[in-house]
Amino acid sequence: MIRQAASHNPGRGKVRVVTLLWWLVGCVMALAWLALMTGFLGRWWPLADSLSLLRPLLGVLCLLGACLRFAKVTRIALAGAAAAAALTILPLFVPGKGGDLRIYSKNMWYRNGELLALATDIIDSGAEVVMLQEVSDRNAMILQLLGPRYPHQHVCPFAGWSRIAVLSVHPIAETACSSRRAMAAARITRDGRAFWAASVHLQWPYPYGNSATADSAVDLLLGLDGPIVTGGDFNIFPWAASVQRMRRSGRMRSVTPLRPTFHLKGVPLFLDHVWAPGGGHASYRSPLGSDHLGILAVVDLDG
Repeated sequence: MIRQAASHNPGRGKVRVVTLLWWLVGCVMALAWLALMTGFLGRWWPLADSLSLLRPLLGVLCLLGACLRFAKVTRIALAGAAAAAALTILPLFVPGKGGDLRIYSKNMWYRNGELLALATDIIDSGAEVVMLQEVSDRNAMILQLLGPRYPHQHVCPFAGWSRIAVLSVHPIAETACSSRRAMAAARITRDGRAFWAASVHLQWPYPYGNSATADSAVDLLLGLDGPIVTGGDFNIFPWAASVQRMRRSGRMRSVTPLRPTFHLKGVPLFLDHVWAPGGGHASYRSPLGSDHLGILAVVDLDG
């Protein structure tokens, strides 16, 4: 009878449950740490860039794990991973100081039906350079609507539904298109000074072609001389390795603050950004017939 009672000791069962739960928490933290650190390997492995999209969430998990009663070495590893995530993300949310060149970047959406409202917003913004993505057979009228204000226009015809364009108040002296759909670049002369404005539209992350299209953009950027401003739909977050390769190639800094510009089934995504030699300040415009917000950036051409 004594042995039977001992075998049904409820205290021992609770200990087993707590042990199992603690083991599960440890496994979750180990996986979070591994996924977070793997996300920094996107330079060599495109799948890692997809994992980098989860960096904010994984960073928070690792920070919470560092506060739990794990072994000291485990807590240090989790805290280090959380710090690495914070250092690459948090500065992007701090507002920039701005500059003297106004840029309007917009993924129009190829089926946009509010072209007049969008054109009015672009003109009223006072932007000197406009970067458009998903210029299609259905919405190409926007180029005519903006023509009186932006007579200098460069369009790379990558596809009937997804062209990329740069429009300017100032003369365009030279143009270029990337080898595959990624970038349209125009060398603009403004007040006697030349700079490149590059409109960007990359593919989605792995298993799609974000890394390959970023490489195509890098090839183009490396051949441009002088200051470069880029903006558009990168289809990945700005801390991803593919975007960072482009940043380094163009010798640019982020225009901040970063905000979500696209919602995928309710999930906010940071897909659209602007980069300039000296950074700058970004504000965000209404969708106006698109599934993306627009960005109005005041950028600094001096790095």
